[in-house]
Amino acid sequence: MKEPFAKDPVAKGAAELSALRSALANDPHRPRYHFLAPANWMNDPNGCFFWKGKYHLFYQYNPQGAFWGSIHWGHAVSSDLLHWQDWPVALTPSRDGPDKEGCWSGCVVNNNGTPTALYTGIDPQTVCVATSTDDLISWQQLETPAIERPPSSLELTGFPSITGHPSADFRDPFVWRESGRWYLAIGTGLREKGGAVLLYDSEDLLRWQYLGPILSGVIGSNCNMWECPVLLRFGNRCVLFVCPHPEAKYIYWISGQWRENTIQEQQRGKVDLGGYVYAPQCLYDPNQNRYVLWTWIKEGRSAEAQRAAGWSGLLSLPKECRLASDGSLILEPARELSSLRREHRAGSSEKLTSASKDPFEGLEGDCLEIEAELSFGELAICDVYLRASKDQSEYTLISYNSAERTISVDCTHSSLSADVDHQIVSGDLHPDQEGKVRFRMFVDRSVLELFLADCPGITQRLYPTREDSLGLSFKVRQGSVFVHHLSAWKLSSVWC
Repeated sequence: MKEPFAKDPVAKGAAELSALRSALANDPHRPRYHFLAPANWMNDPNGCFFWKGKYHLFYQYNPQGAFWGSIHWGHAVSSDLLHWQDWPVALTPSRDGPDKEGCWSGCVVNNNGTPTALYTGIDPQTVCVATSTDDLISWQQLETPAIERPPSSLELTGFPSITGHPSADFRDPFVWRESGRWYLAIGTGLREKGGAVLLYDSEDLLRWQYLGPILSGVIGSNCNMWECPVLLRFGNRCVLFVCPHPEAKYIYWISGQWRENTIQEQQRGKVDLGGYVYAPQCLYDPNQNRYVLWTWIKEGRSAEAQRAAGWSGLLSLPKECRLASDGSLILEPARELSSLRREHRAGSSEKLTSASKDPFEGLEGDCLEIEAELSFGELAICDVYLRASKDQSEYTLISYNSAERTISVDCTHSSLSADVDHQIVSGDLHPDQEGKVRFRMFVDRSVLELFLADCPGITQRLYPTREDSLGLSFKVRQGSVFVHHLSAWKLSSVWC
């Protein structure tokens, strides 16, 4: 008797991966509206790609367990950026090819109707190529790398690689097409100059010519190289995302003018202040004429806890990114996320003090969105409590101090477990031209993403141990707060 999915590898793969998801469905820490692998380990998003009306998302995946190693490319497909269908694993390490030690980070482009992946092979670090002729279901991996080694004229910092391999640090290609030619940016480091992104061009994606560094310098602590580069163009303006290594903790962005294949820097900053966000990947969405950004979100618990859970890592919410007129980076939650809103609670326009009734009283949940627009006529401190137990033994505290113009996320009491992080992260948040402070936050079981107007966000990991750690409240600790807008929604799952 023939296997029921023998002629439909997508359905077969989806059924197998759905079984993995179902086995972990009752884990109270698994997010319900963020993207994450069916099980096991995942890290960098790769090859975000729009093809024939569908969004394709690839990601670093270890099918052997919830630990780093044996890197494949997982694959999922969506029509709305929110609800994803698991597809079969796209790239598997070859037996003897340049990717035999793993299929590492890269991108996917449309080469005259042929989806083409360019990605990193290691030991030595090279640029590998794979193509698909059946709408991204299966992939043919080329035996010969497109770029075998970095330019011999360069003296690289990471040689041998700081990852432990004997080759140079030279990885994570990002490719785009412009004026009839292909361009490739790749991360590396230049001796005594810090991290760098190198630029190549090509006519056919297979033969590449080195043009020179786009940008180099020292960003972050102990910066030997930049990995995971992403370059977005806005006419003559651009923004470059890089991840300094071995800091391996933050994504930095550099904006400026694009002139003669280099960046004339205007501004720079961090994408997120929390230390869990890494490895950006971006997609141009022709439907909405926008760039959509995802990042890897790391775990905040021990390797042993990750193995025991059977999964590790997830992707951030999709973020729309653009440049302001002054060159600052603006990141906002993708507009599609509002479709997940369900039960709603709103605070009225009023002045609140420590004696005021809690506008969120009685509302509970572990999958929430909160939106606030506040102003302060006097020095004040206001607090949002998330994932709070009834006895207050567990809670996560978000506080705004109008005197210091800072917002903080305090996870000191987020979990009774000693095996998880208990960090406090703070950032600047100034009133806008109308004198209003605005922020928006998403709670999805074990992950919190806080969006701040015109400022870096803050992402934290939360692992409450108590079943009743579901409380939400808004309190004024000091002074008074005028509420222009304050809303909370329960959000639906994308995996049901």
